[in-house]
Amino acid sequence: MGDQGPNARLMEGKKVGLQVARNEDDGSFDRHGVASAVRAVMLEEETRGVFVANALKLQEIVADKELHERYIDKLVEQLRSYTSDGISGTVVPPEAEA
Repeated sequence: MGDQGPNARLMEGKKVGLQVARNEDDGSFDRHGVASAVRAVMLEEETRGVFVANALKLQEIVADKELHERYIDKLVEQLRSYTSDGISGTVVPPEAEA
């Protein structure tokens, strides 16, 4: 629940979604706000076109397994670059090894 607001702002910023208008006092929303957001995305041609195009771009990235494997490999490589000194189990940063 706590990450929904930041995720909504991120998706709106990337123009793949809209935030539903909320009550400023308590953060609640109503059916009118939801209906307004759905209409904007589904019925307004210009808005819909932007969202569809951006969603397709985002889908290409999310669905690219090779890209994610490369990211994971890079992460593992980076983690391994902080090697143990073999004595105390202490992690030694690369700059300390030089």
